[in-house]
Formats: sequence, structure tokens, C-alpha cells
Amino acid sequence: MKIFAKRVLCALLAGMVCLLTVITSDGHTVAAAGSVNFDETNVFDDLQSMDGFSLAKYPYYESVKPEMQVIDFVEYCYDFRANMRGNYGLYLYIYNPNGQNIVTDSGKNKVQIAVAYDSDPITEKSNALTYEKFALKFCSMSKSPGANKLFYKFKVVDHKSADGKTIAERVNSMDRRYDVSGIELLTEGNSTATEYSVSTSYHFSGFAEGYGEGGTGTKLTRETLETVSLELHSTTYRFPYINQNGAGHQNQLDSVYFSVPKEFNENYGELYRVKCCWDEQKTTPVIVTNNNEIYSWASKWVGVRENITDEFGIFDGNISDLTVGMPVADWGWGYQYNASNPDVGGVYVNDDTPPGYVFKSDKSNVKDTDLTSEQMKDWIYGHNKASYLFSDSVDEGRTKGYQEHTFTADEPFDMLTFNQTASGWDKFCLNWEEFWTGKSWDLGPEQQDPVEPIRLVSDNDFTGTGAADAGKLYVHTEDFDEFESFYKANKATKNVFLLRFAVTDYYSNMQTVLTEATWYKPSTWQSGTKDKKSTYMARETVFLDFDIIELTFLRDTTETIIPVVTSPIDVVGGISAPIEQDGIALGKVLLALLALILLLILLAPVLPYIIRAILWIILLPFKAIAALCKAISNSVKKRRRKKEEEAKQAEKPPKA
Repeated sequence: MKIFAKRVLCALLAGMVCLLTVITSDGHTVAAAGSVNFDETNVFDDLQSMDGFSLAKYPYYESVKPEMQVIDFVEYCYDFRANMRGNYGLYLYIYNPNGQNIVTDSGKNKVQIAVAYDSDPITEKSNALTYEKFALKFCSMSKSPGANKLFYKFKVVDHKSADGKTIAERVNSMDRRYDVSGIELLTEGNSTATEYSVSTSYHFSGFAEGYGEGGTGTKLTRETLETVSLELHSTTYRFPYINQNGAGHQNQLDSVYFSVPKEFNENYGELYRVKCCWDEQKTTPVIVTNNNEIYSWASKWVGVRENITDEFGIFDGNISDLTVGMPVADWGWGYQYNASNPDVGGVYVNDDTPPGYVFKSDKSNVKDTDLTSEQMKDWIYGHNKASYLFSDSVDEGRTKGYQEHTFTADEPFDMLTFNQTASGWDKFCLNWEEFWTGKSWDLGPEQQDPVEPIRLVSDNDFTGTGAADAGKLYVHTEDFDEFESFYKANKATKNVFLLRFAVTDYYSNMQTVLTEATWYKPSTWQSGTKDKKSTYMARETVFLDFDIIELTFLRDTTETIIPVVTSPIDVVGGISAPIEQDGIALGKVLLALLALILLLILLAPVLPYIIRAILWIILLPFKAIAALCKAISNSVKKRRRKKEEEAKQAEKPPKA
């Protein structure tokens, strides 16, 4: 008990010492003011207490691009003993010269720090092997006249990395090294954060008073950290045939492209690996319709989950006419199904997720309407990235939410097609559907070449045939002009790369629209109208806050990892109409011919009479015309003979 009391007393004394401890920055000692909790000390008070600080060094000014600077990095109360790290923390002091409004409570505010090195313990000669994003906790903002919003203070939120250690557990206690490549901050009016370069390796030695072994103060030295700045652009390509999931499903290949100064390749070799992170989401159904009533009705229910009025129903694919109590569809929306009383419900379906997106088409054929990436982004941002825009799950085998991935140049993607993977029976079923409905799908090649994840773009990729070049590079045709311009603008001093980072399932299919009279009750649902031409539904995978963390270059067997400074982007593809083809339903044509043959067989005994009657009716007008013509002809002949007789009588000489 006495030992425990002593430990508590030591901890309290250590906390009090933290109030009076000294923070040394580049040899300049500053007193730490405030409360025991350093999170709560004011940023402006902290800065003013630092030796050599002058507000005149940090004026406000305008700039073409927004600017932020990390003017100080503070390690607070480090101790090599875990039970003495209660006050330990890493703090960033931000200079905001443009007076931007930082969204202080955003989870998008992050800092990128090295988390693995090629030696243990870590020394100043160690090489960083990988970097990670760490969340930032807002502490305070300057509000003094003449310095309002000029300075911000954030704390690094430590976490365990792949090695199972936190930053505090990983550092060398005698030379605590923090390699910081950049800081990401979200400002008001923006949907994604902006990353600002830090590119500094911070080294702390010594201990604050009361910490470590006889701490008398810490010393900070800085070294320049090599980073590479990138500007990211995205494109989404969909293969023009169905994948292994069948009708309506296409392979979607998402890519980003960027340029890297040529000196990196000259100094370190080829680009071999790229480490990325993103927030992966699958959209809820996207409805596109040229029906004004459907558009108006569906628009007012976006985001609503209960008490939807049953004016219409939108259902995926064909609704079977052969039902047991209720019609069935793969997906449907616009009903309140009551399982205990099917007669008062609507339609039973496998997925009742309401759509999160509704767009109006101005085309007479809705399949002529595609949505651009910007239209989808505008909708997502206009709804503040609300939860109802995204499903509870993503494609099978993929992960929803935030994740990190590393792509290697010699590990290509497999692109599966329906023709390549489906059984003979599955193909027969699709062909049988085409036979009866006339709706067909391109099944794709029997073998699709793998896609290299990292592609160095060259002049040979541009032959002057835009659509063909776009298809070979897997760049969306609408993005190709911008992509080509980017390449030409950078190729003199930089190498341009395409990074293909995800193969997902895109779905687009025509919908069946039913009115309330059609489907409200199972006993009457077949009596209404079915509209199968005005509306289609699609779903796609999107990648929010896509970011590149580091690039790895390879020369012979030597790998060099360079941290990346780049602002994250949202990779959101446009929406493309169903790729089904409409043709002649040979099965229905054949059925009609068979029905005609059967009818002829049944009518065989009386068929001669029927044919004779039909021919008589058909020939009757012709006979009438012939009789009329004959009558006219006879009349003409009769008049002619009469005239001839009169002429002969006139020529005879008179009798004597």
C-alpha cells in the first residue's frame, strides 16, 4: 500500500513539474504555461513564451494557392517508462497566413509520420520504411486582436501500427526521431482536405525535468526530409461487357494519374511500389428516369426510410407473372411490405434499400443518358456525404471504410469476364433469355489480359485516335483529353504514371415501374400498367479521400522509399446506362409461327371453304371493276357501231 501511495505521489509531482518544465526548440528555451493538461494551453500563449518569437514574423497575406506552415513541433513530457507517459504528447503549431477557417472537429485533419525503420533502435542514420496517417486533435486557436485565426495548435493522436507499437513505444529514448512529411487540414467550403508540406525530421534528446534520468530539458534539432509532391487526377473505366456476376454487371477499373520529377527515377530507379489509402463505399441505388412523375415522387423520398407513400413502385428487372401471393423482384422500392398480412403490403423483394440518388433524363430514350463524375460528386457534396448515400456493405471480398494498400508493379489485376468464368448452363440461360426477350449482353472475351497496376505513360500511347487510345490505357473517353494535356504539359521534366488501384463490380439495369393500382394488392397487381422503358438503376463503388502515402523506387535490388505530399481526392465515377442490346425476340416470333401453324391444322377441314370465301371477298372488288370496265367498253362499242351505221346511211345516194 505504501509503495502504491508513493507511485501516486510521484505521478502527481511529475504532473506538477510539467507545468514548470522547459521546452527547448533549436536550443531556445521556453517556459510551458497553462494547466497540467497541455492540450488546454492556448496556442498564442505557448508561442509568446518561446524565446525569439515575434508576431511581426508571421503576417497575414493572400496567395494564389492556400498556404499553411508548421512553425513548431513539440514533444511534451516524454519518458522511457510507460507508467510515466501520462502527460506525453506531440503537438503541431500551425501558421495560417491566409486566415482560413479550419474545420477543427474534422476527422480529415491528419499528419503523416514514419512508423517503421530499417534498424532497431532507430538512429539518425536509419532509413524510414513506411509512413502512416495519424489523426489530429484540435487544441486551440489564436483569437487575439491582430492574430485571430493566425495560429492553430493540434495534438497527434497516437495509435498502434502494424508492428503493434505506438510512436511512444517505438522511438529511441535517447534520440527520439519523428519524420513528418506533411499535414492535411480541412477548411470550410471544401469537401476534401489540403495537404501542406512539412518535410522535416525532428530529433529530440534529453528529458524534461522530472522525467527520464535526471532530466534538465530537451533539445530539438531539425533535418530536411526528402519528399515528393504530387497532384492527383482520377479516371474510371468500365469494360463494355458483363463480368462473372452476369447480366447488368461490368468490371470497373479505377485509376489515378500523376507526374513525378525525372530526377527521382534517375537517382533511385523505376517506380516499383505505391502505398495508398482511401475510404471505400458502395452507393445506394442511383435512379435515372425520363418520367416526370417518377422523378418528382422519388426525389422527395431520398434519404427517407419510413412511411413512403405507395404512389409508384420501382423494381429491378422483370417482375414474374407467376407469383405465389406476391410478385418478386431482385430489388424494389416504394412500398411498405407487411409480412404478416401479404394482401396489404406491396411487393416482396431481396433488397429494400431506397435510392440515395435521383436524376432526371431529358432524353426520349433513357438509355441515351449517362451521368458525369462531376454530377455524382455534386450530388454527394450537396447531401454532405450523408450515410443514406452509401450501402452497409461493399463488393464481396472487399473492405468498407478506411484502408491502406500497397501496389507493386509486377502484381497485375485479374479481369474476369462472364464468358471466361460462367458455366455452360449460365450461358445457356442468358442465351435463352435473349431468345425470348430480344435483350442481349456482350459476354466478353474468353480470356482477358491482366492489367498492370503501375503504368509509365509514353508518347507511344498517343496515336491520334482518342477513343482507341483511351481504351488501351483504360481511361474514360470523357477524361482522355484532359489526361493527354496533362501528359504533354509534364513530359519534358516529369514522368507521368497511371496507378490502377481497384477492380470493382458496376451494376446498371433497366427497371420496371408499377403504379399503385398495379401492385398494391396481389389480387389486382396484374391489372395496371408496367413501364419498362423510362427508368434505370445503377450502383458503383466510390473511393473517398484517396491519398498516396509513399512511393518506392527500385534500382537493382535497392529500394528507396520517398514519402508523398499530395492533397487527397474523391474518386467518383460517372453513371453509365445499361449496356444491354435490344433485338428481335426470336422465341416469341417462333411461338407466333407455331400458333399460326396449329391454327391452320385445326381449321384444315373447313380451310378450303374459308380460303374460297376469303378469295371471293378479295376478288370481289376486282370483279366489280372488271364488270364496270366491260360495261363501259360495251357501251362505247355500241355507240361506235351506231355512229358507223349513221355514217353509212348518209353516204347512200337518194332513190330516184
